[in-house]
Amino acid sequence: MDATFCAEYTFSTMNRERIAKEDVRRFWEANPLSAAGIPFEPGTPEFFAEHTRLRELETSYETKLWAYNVEEAAGTQVCDVGCGNGYVTCQFAEAGANVVAVDLTERAVELTRARLAQRGLTAEVRQADAEELPFEDETFDTVVSFGVIHHTPDTEKAVKEFYRVLKPDGRLRLMLYHRNSFAYRALFPAKRRLQRGSRGQTASDQVNAVDGPTNPLGKVYSKSEVRALLHLFTDIEFRTEEMFFNRARRVPAPLRKFIEKRWGWHLYIRAKKPTLE
Repeated sequence: MDATFCAEYTFSTMNRERIAKEDVRRFWEANPLSAAGIPFEPGTPEFFAEHTRLRELETSYETKLWAYNVEEAAGTQVCDVGCGNGYVTCQFAEAGANVVAVDLTERAVELTRARLAQRGLTAEVRQADAEELPFEDETFDTVVSFGVIHHTPDTEKAVKEFYRVLKPDGRLRLMLYHRNSFAYRALFPAKRRLQRGSRGQTASDQVNAVDGPTNPLGKVYSKSEVRALLHLFTDIEFRTEEMFFNRARRVPAPLRKFIEKRWGWHLYIRAKKPTLE
């Protein structure tokens, strides 16, 4: 384990221990997912339409198929942890899954219910903490959590909860921010050197700011760190996407896709809970 990794991991662990869950909840309650970047009132049809457009720009159809597996969801029990504004919940509900969606904030519960209602879809939506899921052991066939548990103080505890509520041979689908990405390894350091507003920031400051300047907690993970985090799971697979660079569309498509495939900011993960013998 190299010195850079040790320093980053130690800082990340110390930073995590200083962050209170209430700080995280309060931030997301006041800053619903994508609300700052969409010029429509959250909860309106216009807001959801624009969010869908943006979401599908940043996630290719192929990655969506790979990461979501909604074609296998009909009739299964799915838990969407950290439902945000309901995009993923609606994908699974539309595919015929029996979906339970949870989020740390009341605002996300309201938005997800509104999106479902506007789409004519049904799912159970409730407020709950990823680190303490209010479900019996072995309840779900699939747990999905995209862009969520890198914001909770005890990510390891959340993963143990996912393992607990999954049935044997159940599927886990995650998205985490990628440590070994173009953004984290090249773009962020360049900004710290060259961009006046970024001078004096740490890498952790920049990761937090991805979701807003007052966001209290964001974390990044390498593939090896994810394997350690998911040590109870089997069949771990990865796929990366999104340069997270506002001039990415100016990069020639073959080069952009090459970078995203190897060093994308979004690290998608598939894994399974082993069958118990």
